[in-house]
Amino acid sequence: MTTPPFDDNPFRSPGYAPPAPMPPGPGHQPIPHWFTTKVKITMAACVVVALGLGALGAMGVYWISRSGPPSNGDCLYLTREGAGKLAYHRVTCSANNATYKVENTYRGGIACASGDYVRFRLGSGAGQTLCLALNVKAGDCLRDVDDESAIGKVSCADPAAQERVEILSGFGRDDKCEGADKVLSYSGPPSRTVCLIKSGENI
Repeated sequence: MTTPPFDDNPFRSPGYAPPAPMPPGPGHQPIPHWFTTKVKITMAACVVVALGLGALGAMGVYWISRSGPPSNGDCLYLTREGAGKLAYHRVTCSANNATYKVENTYRGGIACASGDYVRFRLGSGAGQTLCLALNVKAGDCLRDVDDESAIGKVSCADPAAQERVEILSGFGRDDKCEGADKVLSYSGPPSRTVCLIKSGENI
């Protein structure tokens, strides 16, 4: 003989069936048994990794776009590599070693506009031609002005300083560069004449 389950309600009628449990309300779905804390941590880690890869992908696109050939307004300096060939290195225009600025670019082996541009070819055939102008301002001092790959900006107090820069508005104003050792004209825009005057103690 079995003992009937204890019921602490003395007023309940015999044969009364207890009510069935209430179903979950709308929007409150039961959590699957497999959705453990470990699963939650794994899913969170996957999200973090995915976001990180996305960020790296975006940066990769940026790096690729910046690793392309220079364009108008970019600054660079030149070095002489094997077999005497010139190579360019892109830098920010405010950098002290930014000796040249790309003033014009052309497709193919086209000559630069009138002026004393350094003509730099990228590849052959339909490759780009860069027309480089000195990236200088009035009052700058330069060393090694006769070597495209060694020219650089230095302090005017530096014993290596050879020339001081003066800039005149307009193209081909050589006659106005008083005492200049070397004159460079660029058709621009803006058109200008760069006077390189021998540095001295009075600068």
